[in-house]
Amino acid sequence: MAKIISILTLIVTGLWSYGQERGIDVQEKSTLGGVSQQIFLRGKDSTNPVLLILHGGPGFSEFAYFRSFNRELENKFVVVNWDQRGTHLSYNDSIKEKSMTFDQLVCDAHELVGKLKKRFRQNKVFLLAHSAGTITGVKYALRYPEDLYAYIGIGQVVNGMKNEMESLSYALKMAKKNNNEKAIAELKDVQKNYPSLPLKSLAYLYTERKWLEKFGGVYHTVSFSTLFERLAKEESALINNSLANKGEEFSMQHLWKELLSADFLSTDTVFKIPVFLICGKYDYNTPTDLAKQYFDKIKAPLKRCFIFENSGHLIPFEEPDKFNRLLTQTILNAVQTFRNSD
Repeated sequence: MAKIISILTLIVTGLWSYGQERGIDVQEKSTLGGVSQQIFLRGKDSTNPVLLILHGGPGFSEFAYFRSFNRELENKFVVVNWDQRGTHLSYNDSIKEKSMTFDQLVCDAHELVGKLKKRFRQNKVFLLAHSAGTITGVKYALRYPEDLYAYIGIGQVVNGMKNEMESLSYALKMAKKNNNEKAIAELKDVQKNYPSLPLKSLAYLYTERKWLEKFGGVYHTVSFSTLFERLAKEESALINNSLANKGEEFSMQHLWKELLSADFLSTDTVFKIPVFLICGKYDYNTPTDLAKQYFDKIKAPLKRCFIFENSGHLIPFEEPDKFNRLLTQTILNAVQTFRNSD
């Protein structure tokens, strides 16, 4: 009977032993800030460092992409993907609108990190953020450095308004270069009104992003549709399109205004932990030149900036092999060396 209970315990927790290692592959709900939220945990060895991923958007779930294109990370980390409050599998109609703030996302993340540290008996985790998730990421790294081995920002948001102005400028320049009269007309109309803080700015944003994508400012080598087609079947099967759409619309409505007001260039530049920024050469969704300006101002015990020459905004998925090696070898080794010398 005791043997049966032991086997059941392993199944429930999602842990199993093979060789000298203990792996984990779990999908579960965790209550964070009073809201039930979806998390995915997977790794070859549960004693490896934890890597918590903050997705972009706001409200754009990326677990299916990271778990399809970046499984190599699971050889060196316990990788935790999390659909944040209001996103995809963490969306529900009862979430209070007033709770949709980046500060609340930081609080949710802090609660989650506390649970992960306790669960895996670790003092710190690695924090990786993409796009809009980098706002939560920077805020977290500055507020709770004692929780983190390092902060890793991909497609770093630096200044919301400057971000959008540069993005729009690039799209309009490319429209003129391609003599696309429809694009020129639509983007000039957007330019009269955007970026601006009122909620109606979302309509202008979507028009601008439509043309930015067409002119190569979002991805460089692989389109969204192609990436979606290449998702692992077991991951795409987990996607709920209805919840994904509702969650993204809900998150954008309540977080975009705050995103536009974000400005890390002036004040949020001093870190107590290693900082790594990863940029795509052709990223005009979160323009790389702004990320470089931010990197130059950052003061940290260790900092490095990496430019991916064949990527736009979707670095982990456009150049997955190079990205996976960067994290599992270069960054992991750099942090270990830093810890040994500290």
